[in-house]
Amino acid sequence: MTTGRQRPPRRRRRSRVWWLALVVIVAVGGIAWGVRRARTPTPPPPPPTPVNVTFPEGLRREQMATILAAKTHLSASQYLAQTAIGGEGQVLAGTTTPRSLEGFLFPATYPVVPGTTVAQFVDAQVSAYRDYTAAVNYAYAASKNLTPYDVLTIASMIEREVSVPSERRIVAGVIYNRLHMHMMLGIDATVQYAIGYWKTNLTEADLRIDSPYNTRKYVGLPPGPICSPGLASIQAAAHPARVPYLYYVARNDGSGRHYFATTLAQFNADVTASQANLAAGG
Repeated sequence: MTTGRQRPPRRRRRSRVWWLALVVIVAVGGIAWGVRRARTPTPPPPPPTPVNVTFPEGLRREQMATILAAKTHLSASQYLAQTAIGGEGQVLAGTTTPRSLEGFLFPATYPVVPGTTVAQFVDAQVSAYRDYTAAVNYAYAASKNLTPYDVLTIASMIEREVSVPSERRIVAGVIYNRLHMHMMLGIDATVQYAIGYWKTNLTEADLRIDSPYNTRKYVGLPPGPICSPGLASIQAAAHPARVPYLYYVARNDGSGRHYFATTLAQFNADVTASQANLAAGG
């Protein structure tokens, strides 16, 4: 008779091993699945949709500030402070005294996203001015002792005075002729700038305002631009038409055009015709 422990059936041990292997496989598979899931990159959020701000030609700083604040999160007061008289304007103008950025805030469409700052927005406008005017030839203006800043000032007056594109270079020619003869320019748009807004009907008191921008009172160019002109007006100011005219006045006949004259007598006759057109509803 033999004694001692009996060995368990081999089939049961194999069953236990098989279940243990299955548990291990499931566990490892679960870990691998979790790792793969963790490594799946999260798609980035879509970029913010920009708000496009469009400035037409001929606006002054205050108008741009109002439009910007109405359409975006940017502050009008900060925009005016950023573009006020200072060193940046002086460098751009090439003058010995500080200037504002009036004239250098190029009219175009600019995108604004939530993170945009006023400084970045103004930098974009100045950069656009540099880019668009890089190819302008100032040689003829220089031959008349006019600087690029003078050309920009003339262009700003053309922008406010002219609505028919073909007249830009003619009006520029009139301005050059009057400067050459040391005549007052007599441009109403500069008086409007001195007043502080674009006033349609100027009074006698308006025309007598004591401001260096009043070209009905002081000879020569105003101290600087009266708005930010577009490239077409800048090109016209740099390349005026060679015309004999010394005077012009709006026709007021609904065409947007002007009468041009070489003599004061003809100019007075044109003024009479202009007033008649206006009375007739032009």
